[in-house]
Amino acid sequence: MKRLKYTGMILATAFFIASCEKHEIEFDSRPADNVALVQFHNEIPVPSGTAYNFLKVELNGVDVTHGNVVTLSSWNTIPTQLGRYYSTNPGTATIKLYQGTAMKLAYEQTVTLQAGKKQGLILYDYNQPPLVVEEPDNYLPDRTSFDTDTVEYVRFFNLMREDPNVASDLKLQYQYQYTLHPLYTLEDEAAGTIPDDKNVGDATNDATVSAWLNLGEPVAFGEDTGWQLVPIKKTAYVSQGSARIDYRIKVTQGGVVGTTMTEGDNLLICYDRSSARIVTGYTDYWTGTNSTVGRRYYHFFSGYRNVTPGVDIVLFFEK
Repeated sequence: MKRLKYTGMILATAFFIASCEKHEIEFDSRPADNVALVQFHNEIPVPSGTAYNFLKVELNGVDVTHGNVVTLSSWNTIPTQLGRYYSTNPGTATIKLYQGTAMKLAYEQTVTLQAGKKQGLILYDYNQPPLVVEEPDNYLPDRTSFDTDTVEYVRFFNLMREDPNVASDLKLQYQYQYTLHPLYTLEDEAAGTIPDDKNVGDATNDATVSAWLNLGEPVAFGEDTGWQLVPIKKTAYVSQGSARIDYRIKVTQGGVVGTTMTEGDNLLICYDRSSARIVTGYTDYWTGTNSTVGRRYYHFFSGYRNVTPGVDIVLFFEK
């Protein structure tokens, strides 16, 4: 019995060694410098709904998503997770997008991708290659300490057209406005301007807002402002809190036949997708919180100004 037992052990050991030699596990990895990293931003102006969603996204012949688990829906981005990218070979890349449950090929274009770079592919037209936006590796070039407030960075994109087949010649100026002094700060204490019954961090009850401030320069269709710093004056001291930031769009150049807009400092008149009506001045607001310290947001302004589904701002939290 012992002899049979030992013989079995020898055979098992030999089989294990042979198995290891035959099925060696390899990790297929490459340095990030040798691949292109991409995100897909779907800003093609279509109604929301499964019929318009891309259920299959193919990059260089490889499915990066397929089915209902991860869908590239209209006015949305994949990968959806913060700081995630798809990797592929650099150089000329082919993109194929399949729409709806029938998986109809609705988009096929090529684009040039750079090695070792994080790149956003902004889809805005079924018949055009995407705009390519390269992301910097350093997201906080200026390390600065703040007391009660913090900052975020915003990058505004003008992807607005007049109608499906009519390009817009309007240059858009994105502007923002914020509450100047919601809390008493260390600077107030040093200046001796805090009332006797108040302390650093207490609410000032001062609702005064800043002037409307330009977020970068005016941009034409397909252009963006680059990263612009926006202050977040929070409503609770140091570690918690949020702040409302108002935004609006003004027309600084152009002049479209059939509208009341003229060249100069005018609010944009458009069909607003969110409210499903014509608005006499496009405005919106977003809440900046303590979690947005130094973070980066795309503000995509896309769609058709005169017809449904209209235009809208879509945010994507980049970093």
